[in-house]
Amino acid sequence: MPTPFKTNPLLFLLICEMVFCPVSTFGADAPKIQPRIKIVTAKDAEIKTSGGTLRKVNPGEVVLITQTNKEWLWIPLLGGWIKQTDVRSPEELIQFLNEALKTEPTAERYHLRGIAWQALKNYDQALSDFDAALQLKTDNPHIYVNRGNIRRLKGEYAKALTDLNQAIQLNSSSANAFHIRGLIYFENEQPQKAIADYNEAIRLQPQMVSALNARGIVYRDLNQSDLALEDFNQAIKANKFVSEVFSNRASLWEQKREFESAIKDYQRALELNPVSATAHNDLAWLYTTCPDTKYRDSKAAVLHAERACDLTRSADWNMLDTLATAYHENQQTDLAVKTLAQAIQKAPTDQKNELKKKLENFRKL
Repeated sequence: MPTPFKTNPLLFLLICEMVFCPVSTFGADAPKIQPRIKIVTAKDAEIKTSGGTLRKVNPGEVVLITQTNKEWLWIPLLGGWIKQTDVRSPEELIQFLNEALKTEPTAERYHLRGIAWQALKNYDQALSDFDAALQLKTDNPHIYVNRGNIRRLKGEYAKALTDLNQAIQLNSSSANAFHIRGLIYFENEQPQKAIADYNEAIRLQPQMVSALNARGIVYRDLNQSDLALEDFNQAIKANKFVSEVFSNRASLWEQKREFESAIKDYQRALELNPVSATAHNDLAWLYTTCPDTKYRDSKAAVLHAERACDLTRSADWNMLDTLATAYHENQQTDLAVKTLAQAIQKAPTDQKNELKKKLENFRKL
C-alpha cells in the first residue's frame, strides 16, 4: 500500500528528521553516487554553480551529496556544488572532535559533535553533547533548536517545546525554530498550531522548502488539496532538486485522480533520488492498483516494489504488502502468497487481520 506523506530523515533543510542549525552546474556528466551525508566544517564554504556563488554555508550545516565532479560535490537541496575539502563525514568529524575536545572543550565543538552524532541517528550521544554545549554557552539559540529537535525525535515533546520556546525567545527570527516547533505540533495532532508556525517560518524564509513541504502535508491531511498543491508547487519552484517534494505532490495528484501527473512526479522523484524506497513503493502501488486501468503496469510494479524491498532489506511490512500485491497482479501467485505472509509477520497488530483476509483471497485464486 502507499506510504504516508513523506518527510525525509536524512537532510538539513528538508524535511523532518534532521533540521540542524549551523554552529554560528559544473558538468552535466557528473557521476551519480550513493547519497551520503556530509557536514560543513570550513568557515568560508560556499555553494557554487557555473553562474557563480549561490550562497555561503556555515560550519555545522548538514548536506546530502548525490554526485561528484572532480573536487566538487553536488548538493541537490541547495542546487549547487561544494568543495570536497569544505566538508567531512560524520564519522571523520567525530574522530577529529574527540581529540580536539581533550585539549579545548568549547561549546562550539560539543555542538558540532552533537550534530555529527545526530546525523548518525545516535540521539543519546547527540543529546549529551548539546547538554554539554549549553552548560558552556547558555544563550545560544542554535543549540536549543538542535536539542529541541533531538528531544522531538526521542518523543520527549514537552522538553522539546521548552527548548524551542527558549530558542524563539532568544532569536525570534529563527525560521528553523518555528519549523521544528511546527513539526512537534503536527506530530501531536495540533494542525492549526503547526500551520501557524510553518507560516512564520515561511514568512522569515519564503523559499524554505522544508516548511513549505511540511505545511503542504498538513493541508493535505485537512483535505485542503488546493492549498497543499500550492505549497508543493512553491517548494519545487524554490528548489527543483528535492525528491521528496515530488513524491508528495505525486501522492496529491493521485488523490485528485490525475494519474498521468502522478506517474511523472514519481518518476522525477526517482531520477533525483534512485534509492528512495518510498518513491519506488508508491509508484509500484499506483501501477498495480490505479483505478484507471490504462495506467496499470504490473511488470513495472514488480520491478519498483522489489527495489523498495531491497532498499529496506524487506523489513517494512507495508512495502512487502505492495510487493505481494504487485506479484498477484502480475499472475505470480506463489510469490504473492509467500511475500504477503512475510508482511503479516512484520505488520503491527491492528493491520494483521486485514492482511490475513487478503492472504485468504490470494490463496483462493
